[in-house]
Amino acid sequence: MTQTNRRADAWTDLDKQGAGPRAQKISGGQLLIAALLGVSALVSLAYAGVSIDIAATLAYEKPKQVLTTPASLGLDYRDVSFPAREDHVLIRGWFIPGVLSTGKLTADRAVIVVHGRAKNRADPQDGILELSGTFARRGFAVLAFDMRGMGESPPAPDSLGFFEQRDVLGAVDFLRSGPPPYPPLSRPRIVGGWGVSMGATSLILAAAREPAVRAVVADSTPADVLPLLEREIPRQGHVPPAFTPGALLMAHLLYGIDYAAVRPVDAVGRLAPRPLFLIDGTADTYTGRSSLALLTTSARRGSGAEVTSWLVPKATHAQDFRTAPVEYVRRVMGFFETALGPDLSPGAGP
Repeated sequence: MTQTNRRADAWTDLDKQGAGPRAQKISGGQLLIAALLGVSALVSLAYAGVSIDIAATLAYEKPKQVLTTPASLGLDYRDVSFPAREDHVLIRGWFIPGVLSTGKLTADRAVIVVHGRAKNRADPQDGILELSGTFARRGFAVLAFDMRGMGESPPAPDSLGFFEQRDVLGAVDFLRSGPPPYPPLSRPRIVGGWGVSMGATSLILAAAREPAVRAVVADSTPADVLPLLEREIPRQGHVPPAFTPGALLMAHLLYGIDYAAVRPVDAVGRLAPRPLFLIDGTADTYTGRSSLALLTTSARRGSGAEVTSWLVPKATHAQDFRTAPVEYVRRVMGFFETALGPDLSPGAGP
């Protein structure tokens, strides 16, 4: 064997001796990386799974049944349905004609009544039907309806106003076009709106886009929905705050909801110069009196703004009417009497 061959064999032997440990070391590193990747994938899947579950819980809640009608108050009414604007979800509700002091029915002035989240047009806790009846007995026709996914309206994601504003816009379209909602009477001449909690949010967002809504009462309205969710998702879902961004992302990906766009504080200034009445309670820990202050300040920046606000002593969220019913009716009815003017239907009288 030549000298050159002996050197080549020596290097080959050295390579064989070193290959085992080096290969074992690389294999161990790869296993560690693979394990870390596996754990990361499992954590990501778990995070996504929890986020999807939170988003689904946030977007869908079992609707509450409508258990009574305006007939329980001795009022005439019609069952009605109409498509939401843009996506045409079928919305179901009641049209209740106003009753003048003479006993004559009227539809000259109409108020759209918009209930809160996870409620319906007859909700007893917030007094929706009771207040609708009060409007009617004061001579205002009422269009009270179940927002999408609630009451008797079809299932749909609860978006805290992002989609529900379309239901309000559909209500405006229904009152202003097509066959009269109460055939013996003509269509309303002028339209206002009253909303509470999420209903108030939806109403403000809709009225900012639709000038046909001539006056608005917004009760217990959050100035901005996103901070509310950032607080409430961990509290009500019993999960760490780290899951909130994932839940909001899943709500957007799965249901198309952009909660960050639900900001009444940005929209409220566009209602001017139409009259606006903002109401909240001193004991409202859900939206808080800070929301009322923010909304009032923002609304007054509008050109020719006509803004009234009222902080109801001791009232919790959406319970202003229940807490001070006599004063509530006096102020709200007085607001609409001034904002919408007198009934001008034939035979209405002075």
